[in-house]
Amino acid sequence: MPEVEVDLTPKMKKLAAGLVLVAIIGFVTFMTLTAPQIWDMVHASRDVPDAGIADLNNGKTLFVAADCAICHTSVNQKDPTLLGGGGSLSSAFGTFYMPNISSDPKDGIGLWTTTQMIRAMREGVSPGGETEYPVLPYTSYQRMSANDIRDLLAYMKTLPAVPGKVRDHDLKFPFTMRRGVGLWRLFFLDGKPLTTDAQQTASWNRGKYLVEGPAHCAECHSPRNFMGAIVAGKRFAGGLAPDGKAYIPNITNDETGIGYWSANEIASYLKDGISPIKIKAAGDMAEVIVDTAQLSDGDRLAIAQYVKTLPGVDLPNAGMTEPNRTAVIRMLPKTDGKAAQSKLTALGTLSASQLTGATTLYVVTTKPFTLDRTPAGGKGADDGKLLASTKLTVVAHDGDMVQVRIDGWQQEGSDSALYALKGQRILDAVLSPAAVAKAVRGKPIHDADTNLNWNQTSLTVWIQQSGLNADLAQLWQYGGDLYGATCATCHTLQPTNNFLTNQWIGTLGAMKRYTSLEDDQYRLLLAYLQYHSKDSGTKIAAAKP
Repeated sequence: MPEVEVDLTPKMKKLAAGLVLVAIIGFVTFMTLTAPQIWDMVHASRDVPDAGIADLNNGKTLFVAADCAICHTSVNQKDPTLLGGGGSLSSAFGTFYMPNISSDPKDGIGLWTTTQMIRAMREGVSPGGETEYPVLPYTSYQRMSANDIRDLLAYMKTLPAVPGKVRDHDLKFPFTMRRGVGLWRLFFLDGKPLTTDAQQTASWNRGKYLVEGPAHCAECHSPRNFMGAIVAGKRFAGGLAPDGKAYIPNITNDETGIGYWSANEIASYLKDGISPIKIKAAGDMAEVIVDTAQLSDGDRLAIAQYVKTLPGVDLPNAGMTEPNRTAVIRMLPKTDGKAAQSKLTALGTLSASQLTGATTLYVVTTKPFTLDRTPAGGKGADDGKLLASTKLTVVAHDGDMVQVRIDGWQQEGSDSALYALKGQRILDAVLSPAAVAKAVRGKPIHDADTNLNWNQTSLTVWIQQSGLNADLAQLWQYGGDLYGATCATCHTLQPTNNFLTNQWIGTLGAMKRYTSLEDDQYRLLLAYLQYHSKDSGTKIAAAKP
């Protein structure tokens, strides 16, 4: 039977034409819906500035309340009036780089008009007609009045011009398509001004305006959905920071938030950064306190009065247990730290090739040492102990034993303790009288900081090859994770460099009994905190890479 040839060319052409038509319609629809003008068409017009002269004092207050300098201060500058930008904000969408908002006419906002500033802050559209990413919190700034934005711009133009254009954002696809943010605006930017509550005081209404508008408190203190918008019903209830590493607390009037704080305590916190239970503000909030401390007592109290009335949301902070609201007494489950302990065990387990190839090792778990090689199968008397993070220089290998050299410092008159650095009480080893006698010491060196004499000291010893690691970064990763998992249960985590090296000994020691940390975990956590403290930095990094 002869084959019948079917000419598919007309059908293919129709299909291709249909696909092209669909693509064109989709493209035109996308470009139409994402155009800033579409948002304008479906939202009511707002107030415009009056004919009065800009109030620079009010502009300065709003500048401080809005925390403009926290994000936009020039990189490596401490002067909050230098707004050259360049700082970065990591997020699930990629990395955003804060723009130059100084008065520079070319690279900053020096040539912006009041109308352009209002549109950027309330509608998220730049003077060039581009849609701004909502990392600029215009979902909160949209609540501000036109007069206030005029005053803010006028004040910012009195600040120094800082030349320099900031690099573009480094975002993941499809978030690189700025135009797509136009759809986001249609869904999540309502464009409504705040309304005054006649049943509340003038102070409360002022607080509402500051919190919901310029201070944009909800932008940080709320969880977000996969599109980056605040989750409905959980506003102010806390959530992950944009980088996904820190947790920003619940500030609603609930027992899982700050329901036990009084309005006066909130106002006091905004001034000195000390909570009712004497915890000091840390991280980003410490920077916010620098700004709120500059507000008037009246404005701080107004903010506190409004925050105190935020509807309570039951959302415990990270690591906290759900409150027990029954009449039955329930004991918290005992945590034996087995998971963290198993990680610690794995951390101190190296293969034979890793051990023999390493010239430098670090102690993971407390290790006894002997001055002489213990006979195979025998057990000699210990001559001392090595503590977590101690740096060891490998001298020799012999079966399951490793000969290592410890280099450190001893305070004159305290020969049984060997410290990592001169003047810093980072304890590396505890020595027996026999080990003290074998230690090789240099000439005394006077340390001006401690006003004590210190001897550079070295000691060669034998240890078992278990409980060691060749990668210090892995120890610090474990220590950092342990710090977050343990201390964040009760506290807002302090940056480790808020304390001096020697302060961490007493600070962490006082808290140990409130944790389930094993001794080895505690020792490694202490070492991590000490090596990342205020007076460590490059000095310790250079001495102990």
